[in-house]
Amino acid sequence: MPEASNYMRIVKVIIEEAVSLLVGFAVAVIILLFSGYEPLSVISILFSEGFRNTEVLMKQSIPVIATGLAFSIPALAGLFNIGGESQLYIGAFTGLVSTYIIYNATGQPVLSSVTGLVSGTLAGGFWGFIIGYLRARRSVNEVVVAIMMNWTTYYLVLYLIVSRFTDPIYSHMSVFVPASSRIPDVLGFIMIAGVAVLTYIVLRYSSLGYSIRVAGLNPKAAVYAGFNLEKIFITAMSISGAIAGLGGALFVLSVIYSIDTTMSAIYGLGFLGIGIGLLGRNNPIGVVLAGLFISGLQFGGQWVELRTGAPPYLTDVVIGIIVIALSATYTYELLVSKLRRG
Repeated sequence: MPEASNYMRIVKVIIEEAVSLLVGFAVAVIILLFSGYEPLSVISILFSEGFRNTEVLMKQSIPVIATGLAFSIPALAGLFNIGGESQLYIGAFTGLVSTYIIYNATGQPVLSSVTGLVSGTLAGGFWGFIIGYLRARRSVNEVVVAIMMNWTTYYLVLYLIVSRFTDPIYSHMSVFVPASSRIPDVLGFIMIAGVAVLTYIVLRYSSLGYSIRVAGLNPKAAVYAGFNLEKIFITAMSISGAIAGLGGALFVLSVIYSIDTTMSAIYGLGFLGIGIGLLGRNNPIGVVLAGLFISGLQFGGQWVELRTGAPPYLTDVVIGIIVIALSATYTYELLVSKLRRG
């Protein structure tokens, strides 16, 4: 019975994650004890404060849900997208600048914000297309290309901010999103969550989603069945880049409103998306839940630092251990599956 099989699979996942969480807690407790901190107090603050403010939780999860989706879609096609970082950068920058320019030219807040979201999405999609095209048509490893693009895009955006789009008052910031063009942060979360739901439907019920999943499960069988792997790779990377770009644009337009000259507010969120994709088991709905979970832990980590005086790296280690433990089982399953396919 398919229903019974699905039920058993869900139960298996729940048991695996519960055991992994206990293992993660055990390791975190040992590290906290050796560091001279009270484990129960730290973990209690981490969870109680981290998930108390729903609005903060939602708005901080916007970019990491986007980069989690940007990792998961190519992963289902057998690709490793480490380029969510650059796609987020270019989406955030393009969305910010487009909104700023259009608003100053027309004075239309809705037009400017829509233009910002669309341009950020297209920019991220083009960045993903480059990686997918080189992988499909030139057999260039997508990881190598993505790493190069991450750093190239980082310095490109910094250069453009410093040389062309610095705020006239705050020299360490880019120009700001006009106040009337800003999107409510809750709406930003609803939009990225809606994208996740749409992604789930496409992957689950459309011919495109089926072709992506078949390509990831068995590329040789996909070719034998008549699927065009080149087209699948390019499409998967382009869609993932577009989602990451949209996440960057949404984050700028609804949460941070500007980009500082070190890009500290968005730096590393693309890499964090890899962990979130694995934690969500490359399921778009799981990615949303994982994004909320990690964002809550990060926010709770700030309270741990304030309440206990613990250094930031210690809370990062504790959070990292919990995330690694939770995603370890699925990561192992992916590696075994890949080795079996050869």
